[in-house]
Amino acid sequence: MKFKVSSLLLALGLIFAFQTKIAEAAFGISPPFLNATYLVKGAEYTQTVYLIQDQPTSDLGIKANLEIPEKIKPWIVIDQGPEFIIPQGIKQFPVKITIKVPNDTELGIYNGNISFTTKPSQTGQVTIALGAQLILNLRVGDEIYENFNVPIIKPLDIEEGWNPKVLVRLNNLGNVPEAFTGATYELLDKYGSVRLAYIQKTNGFPEVPAFKEEEFVVEFPIDFYVGVGQYWANVAFYKGDTLIASQKTVFNVLKAGTLNGPVARLLNYIKRHEVYAYGILALVVLLLIFIFKKRRRK
Repeated sequence: MKFKVSSLLLALGLIFAFQTKIAEAAFGISPPFLNATYLVKGAEYTQTVYLIQDQPTSDLGIKANLEIPEKIKPWIVIDQGPEFIIPQGIKQFPVKITIKVPNDTELGIYNGNISFTTKPSQTGQVTIALGAQLILNLRVGDEIYENFNVPIIKPLDIEEGWNPKVLVRLNNLGNVPEAFTGATYELLDKYGSVRLAYIQKTNGFPEVPAFKEEEFVVEFPIDFYVGVGQYWANVAFYKGDTLIASQKTVFNVLKAGTLNGPVARLLNYIKRHEVYAYGILALVVLLLIFIFKKRRRK
């Protein structure tokens, strides 16, 4: 009887330990689906999903398997490749999935999934390979689908004498290119109560391709010298007669050379090309050290 009780307790202990091990090794994907239901011939659609682990204590190997019809496998591009590593310490790892529809494809519905399987490092202990599935729902048709939004409108700081500029981000969710057809820019004094200038713009807007999100700067030519100081900008963007997005906020006009002088250009370059710029700066520093040491030896 004691033997049976001991065996039962041991079995329960092993089951509990096994379940705890699984719980500690939780692995999943978000979102668990990719719905591209408005694809057309020649379209390119990209979606980012996140592979999630709760305790990233070490590098984690991942293998991606395409469980989809053979004819559409060439359409699928995983930015990380078929096998990759999630570095230690990262709980949410982004993976971009791109669908490239050929121009000669047949109209229809295509389904399948991409499974991401873990490859735990072997440490002498029992390891469990876990997996997560991304369900694909694709439909290639010939109807026009328009859907876009503008998550960012930001009047930029400028130098004195410059035309006003506005940073815009347009997220095109539809299957046709999109562009604004008109915009207005109202320049107000620092209190936001007196109109100093009013500009209407009806052309020169960048076109954003289908299923793409892009940032660009819209410049508003003005016959008015904007001096140093703080101002209000009231900006609106239109598609036809429809107001798409608007923003009213403060911006600054700075002294000439503040944003476009040699020092400013160097700092802006470092911000835009951080990796390359730091590499160049490191090479410059090493070169200076080399020259300094060579002179000291002489």
